[in-house]
Amino acid sequence: VLGGSGDIGSAIAAKLAAEGVDIALAGRDAVRLDEIATSLRGAAPTCNVLTCPRDLGDMEAAEALVRGIVAAFGRIDMVIAAAGAFKHGDFLSLEPEDWTDGFEAMFFGTVRVVTACWPHLKDARGHLVTITGLFALQPSARGALPSAIAAALLNFTKTTAEIGLRDGVSVNSILPGPTEGHRQRENLRTRPAFEGLDDDAMFKAYARRFGTERLARPDDVAELVAFLTSEKAAHIRGASIVLDGGFSRLM
Repeated sequence: VLGGSGDIGSAIAAKLAAEGVDIALAGRDAVRLDEIATSLRGAAPTCNVLTCPRDLGDMEAAEALVRGIVAAFGRIDMVIAAAGAFKHGDFLSLEPEDWTDGFEAMFFGTVRVVTACWPHLKDARGHLVTITGLFALQPSARGALPSAIAAALLNFTKTTAEIGLRDGVSVNSILPGPTEGHRQRENLRTRPAFEGLDDDAMFKAYARRFGTERLARPDDVAELVAFLTSEKAAHIRGASIVLDGGFSRLM
């Protein structure tokens, strides 16, 4: 699980661990990864959990990550790309390094790991699921950077899905709408309309603006990942699944 220290990544890891999957958590925050690993082991004692605190700044780092996972588990059956560290704001508010850091963390790191993992996924007839986000289809001026990254990642996933048909690897993408969690909290806290509201009230107020009952939750994404990586979804290939409770219908 790339982005294993994030809200969505950790929820996915917890769901898969509960189903008996051994988990390798990759991310930059070593302390947070250890906390999540401890939680996973407590909830699913039979699950083996490996923490991989790495900055995937080059192909060598990605290959070292994959070698470590294979050495620990003997194989790689699935890659879940849920990295999502980026800065919000319109393009005029962003510095050049914001673009560089954002693409390195979410796009290039994913491409490197998928490339390094591909022979193992091919051998296992495994799965790749990318969490690209609704910005891939519904870009926003307030989210110039995530909009650009999500579009790039979605198109990378589509091209990879074509190779997956040839190599026996199932490749799909999930596009969650606004999702409850610390990044959404930080984004909404900058808006005067939500001043004075607690987190729950703030999320509900934002959802009501679009006529939806609530925002997406990390567990919603985790449930869909579990389905897409199961035999029940064997005929779903190259799909881009919007998961937003109807949020995007008015956009």
